[in-house]
Amino acid sequence: MPWRNGAGTTTVVAEGSFDAAGGSGGASGADGVSDADGADGADGAGGASDADGASDADGAGGASHADGADGAGGADHAGQSSEPAWRISIATIDRSAPFSEFAGVDRLLMPLSPAGLDLVVDGGRVRGEAFDVLPFAGESAVEAVDVRGTGLDLNLMTRRGAAVGTLVAQDLDGELTLGSPSAASSDRTSAWTVAVVLEGRVVSLAHGPFVVHDAVVVPPGGALQVTGRAAVIALAVIEPTRAS
Repeated sequence: MPWRNGAGTTTVVAEGSFDAAGGSGGASGADGVSDADGADGADGAGGASDADGASDADGAGGASHADGADGAGGADHAGQSSEPAWRISIATIDRSAPFSEFAGVDRLLMPLSPAGLDLVVDGGRVRGEAFDVLPFAGESAVEAVDVRGTGLDLNLMTRRGAAVGTLVAQDLDGELTLGSPSAASSDRTSAWTVAVVLEGRVVSLAHGPFVVHDAVVVPPGGALQVTGRAAVIALAVIEPTRAS
């Protein structure tokens, strides 16, 4: 779908929300493949992008709908609980261009291409190498600069006040249980976990082999074991905002 500002397009990997109690509110994915435990959700083998590496995917503007009413599930509707609280997308950047503005949204951007990505955020230059994570607010004035070829980036957008998220690139050479507690958090009962294959070979007994840019979504309380060989995955964990 086009970016809100018309400067590019984006492919949505997955999006979701939380119910009033902080639990799963459901998720959807690009191709509607079932999630890890068979409940409502999206996932992977074939799932979030084309097997050739999502050459048609994109979105430094991340998650915008063609009609402009969105952004991590509705930056224009931040007060509406029916809007998704989070969204993950893959973007193609083929020229220097400004990003769309998403008020009320927090963004994490991971360049996927070897050339990395140079941004100007609120007047300051920021350099992101491949698989670095660049955080910025959706309200910030952001522009991709000095773009000399076509590259991809992965976006995690969370609606402020509804969700918070983390995004890291993780080496995988062996087994990993997605959705299980990690050193960063002892509780995953209310968290969505999304893994996107960036390099190498990843398989699961439930879904078989994944190719680069395939994704798997594990809903709150779920778990899925995957095995990687010389692989790198982008691992996103999204939790409901906790009341203080």
